[in-house]
Amino acid sequence: MREVNYIRHLNGALRKFSDDDKISSSHRSLYLAFFELWNQKRFPKTIMVNSKQVMALAKIRSRTTYHKLLKDLKNWGYLQYHPSNNPQIGSLVEMFRFDARSVQKMNKRYPVSEQSSVQKMVSFNKDNSKHIINSYKQIGPKNEQVVIEFFKKENKSALEAEKFYNFYESIGWKLNGKNPITNWQACAQNWMIKADEIKHNQRVKQPGQNRNNLHTSKNKNYEEPL
Repeated sequence: MREVNYIRHLNGALRKFSDDDKISSSHRSLYLAFFELWNQKRFPKTIMVNSKQVMALAKIRSRTTYHKLLKDLKNWGYLQYHPSNNPQIGSLVEMFRFDARSVQKMNKRYPVSEQSSVQKMVSFNKDNSKHIINSYKQIGPKNEQVVIEFFKKENKSALEAEKFYNFYESIGWKLNGKNPITNWQACAQNWMIKADEIKHNQRVKQPGQNRNNLHTSKNKNYEEPL
């Protein structure tokens, strides 16, 4: 098996995350924990893992959550998992490769003896740096309809979805006007929670606003409504 290229593989995995709307921050954390162990063991075909060790690296406390995330990564084509029935022997994990090498064209401006170093420099400047930038690009919804469908699944109105979409579309899908949003679904969940809090506070305040209407005076005109 061709030796794994650390940078190319990691960039490939991040690009795959970027294109996968199903991936959450917890999925990323678990995958990177496996990747760290894989790297420590010099990228063998399979690695034997201990769930407690992996959970500690990924900052996952619940074993149920761990197995759910692991099942997702397996079903979505990030790795293969072979559970062990023996508590004394760890399970096996096979990491799928994402470090496909692109073919570099020869640069005719340099002698043949210098082609190797030139290829590496061109690869880093035009290929790897571009991939690194794309790997960290914001993950916004494809269109307004996607947002509306997401809100409907959460039993929220299309109007609230439109408000959310229009607000973040107007500011370039950034948080606090600076940091690109990397998970718009999580941002939408926070929006829903905040909207529910605002509605609740309005309902609580409403009776107090009408309370003064019940006060009367001796000169009250009873033809007027309360």
